[in-house]
Amino acid sequence: MSEIVQYTNDDGVEITIKKEISESLPEFYFETYFENGKLICEKQYENGELNNVSFYTYSNDEIESILKDKKGNVFITFIYYNRSYKVTENLAFRERSIVSKTILVQDQNQDQICFKKYELENSELTCIITDKSFYENGAEKFAFIYNNDGSYFMIDKVGAYQEDIFAWDIGTSKTDFTWDGFEYYRNAEPLIP
Repeated sequence: MSEIVQYTNDDGVEITIKKEISESLPEFYFETYFENGKLICEKQYENGELNNVSFYTYSNDEIESILKDKKGNVFITFIYYNRSYKVTENLAFRERSIVSKTILVQDQNQDQICFKKYELENSELTCIITDKSFYENGAEKFAFIYNNDGSYFMIDKVGAYQEDIFAWDIGTSKTDFTWDGFEYYRNAEPLIP
């Protein structure tokens, strides 16, 4: 069940609030806030109590503005475009200090071509997972998995049972795979092709 409330505030900003109750999880209630059609905030309630607030930003300045006014745990989704690629950074802060981050990169077809996860290790954000995906005709064909140092570890041939390609197999008679046309996938970096 959902309800939509729309109004214009004193500054002339169009505010839309979408309220939803989950049928499968009736103890959860969600409010999604939009300003002039742009997603800015999602609130999650559990048993009537505010459980989580996620903010959506579209510039680094907005991140700083949110953090200066908030204490405790803050979750921010930062969305931006790099050429035709959509980059979504999910940031978690505790007392204004970042504690984790994930990055998703989507191509112009909305396919997720890169996923990176960072966690706090020794007071520093460290990348602990990088996966990249190659799509052909709208379907994922290869999933590339990397070592923590960013070097290639394995290629999962999606949908092909026991046909994974390991780093030590490339260039041998065990596979006919070459890096020609797959240069972006050879290492965890760069983030954007």
